[in-house]
Amino acid sequence: MEIISYNDLKNIITTGDIISVAALSVGNLPAEILKHIVEEYDETGSPDNLTFIMANDISDYEDGIDLDAFVQRGMIKRLITSLLTASPATIDAIKNNAIETYFFPQGILAVQYRNHSVSSPGMITKIGLNTSVDPRISGGTVNDATSENLVSVLEIKGEEYLHYDFPGIDAALLRGTFADEKGNIFMTHESHLGEGYSVAAATHQNGGKVIVQVKEIVQSGSFPPYDVFIPGELVDYVVINENPEYHKQVMQAYYDPALSGHYRVRDIQEQPMKLSSRKIILRRAAQFLNEGDVVSIGFGINNELPNVLIEEQAEDLVQLNIDTGIFGGIIGSKDRFGMNYNLDARMRHELTWDFIYHGGHDIAYLSFAEIDRLGNVNVSCFGNKMSGSGGFIDISQTVKTIIFSGTLVAGSQSSCENNQLIIEQEGHSHKFVNNVQSVDFNAAYSRELNQQVFYVTERAVFQLVEEGLKLIEIGPGLDLQKDVLSKMDFDPIISDELNITDQNIYQNDWGELKQSIQRRNHIDKGEDKYEL
Repeated sequence: MEIISYNDLKNIITTGDIISVAALSVGNLPAEILKHIVEEYDETGSPDNLTFIMANDISDYEDGIDLDAFVQRGMIKRLITSLLTASPATIDAIKNNAIETYFFPQGILAVQYRNHSVSSPGMITKIGLNTSVDPRISGGTVNDATSENLVSVLEIKGEEYLHYDFPGIDAALLRGTFADEKGNIFMTHESHLGEGYSVAAATHQNGGKVIVQVKEIVQSGSFPPYDVFIPGELVDYVVINENPEYHKQVMQAYYDPALSGHYRVRDIQEQPMKLSSRKIILRRAAQFLNEGDVVSIGFGINNELPNVLIEEQAEDLVQLNIDTGIFGGIIGSKDRFGMNYNLDARMRHELTWDFIYHGGHDIAYLSFAEIDRLGNVNVSCFGNKMSGSGGFIDISQTVKTIIFSGTLVAGSQSSCENNQLIIEQEGHSHKFVNNVQSVDFNAAYSRELNQQVFYVTERAVFQLVEEGLKLIEIGPGLDLQKDVLSKMDFDPIISDELNITDQNIYQNDWGELKQSIQRRNHIDKGEDKYEL
């Protein structure tokens, strides 16, 4: 291991390099390394023609030293990622065919580094079959500029698998809290662990360079050996952070010890949710929970599900998990999503996906952008938006029960009165369409996997059945044709026993979720577990 200055990066990062960054937003982001690479380009016009491989989107939300900074300068040739939510310039470049882009499942991106070894033929998995990453659909390619197919279909013992062919890494840009004198990296202050170890190992095996940004060099033996996250044998260079603004734990704070599990807080400063269609959806969706469930919380509307559980004093009945590797505790919502207090455990990102792939979740709460008559779901590309699917595909192909949550119509405004939903203003776009723009969840394949699937909106609840999408429940006081069916581009199957949603969830104070979850625990665990 060699301690270098940021100016030395110009001799290490070169034109054409394939670069891996193991970060999420500002978490684990080596922002000061990125800053100096950008400044070197501004001075010399090099390096460029870069490939970035990232399991998650990165953004510092302030100075612009992130993915957009590279893309705006034309430094990136190819991008392989799962999600883009905070990189508007990058999204515009993708739409304009300025960079080659692949959207792959987040879990695949996190675990594939372990397959860069002399003993492995690459990433072979069923994850992604029959979705947008299947080469028989689009192979994960996002625009016309992306012509090389990195995914192929294999048959092994009569079963289909996907083979992901990722390029080797030339430079790993990573971050830790401390490095000792031998180059061992510790994640002491970080909010999550990430997949940096596997990235470093894959880069080392490929003959690339591993560069780690840290706050400080400490004396060897300062920390227990079992706290080593990346052993010094895998680290080539260490740079010491000079400006705390480029080493934030989360976007709101340089360092909050509660977020790294160093102490527990009594409560998180979350404002109670106002009564709205969003809260109604989450209340209804939460009624599918069983006591003891391990719950996957997805991005979007569902990141406020913990708020509902806390308000209803039901948070201790289930264990929440987000795929960054955080288990249990209090999960923040909206801009605080990913800020986890009182966590029970944290794992390396790639090991968390092992947990998920091995059936660790009982139920997943996922969002949707479009749903079609067959029950297929699009979450990645719709209208003029292009975001990728993150871990949506991985989770939706490995969990037993899925609850898709969202409003029936995009942009609609509603309120509650007398325990009923009042549609005050209709939305501008239908979400229930004849054909989804991107198949990120394949309903037919889901039935092969014997999953239980429900679609919860503020106006109605649907279930995936053999024939397609079935309407099983409608909100109290709503007109079936006017408020539901006319807002869909197709006619769903309508249950002969169409239920009315419990009107109590449409009032300001509810207080029945805890009892509902405990009551469900007495229901048989058979295939009728979710009969309404």
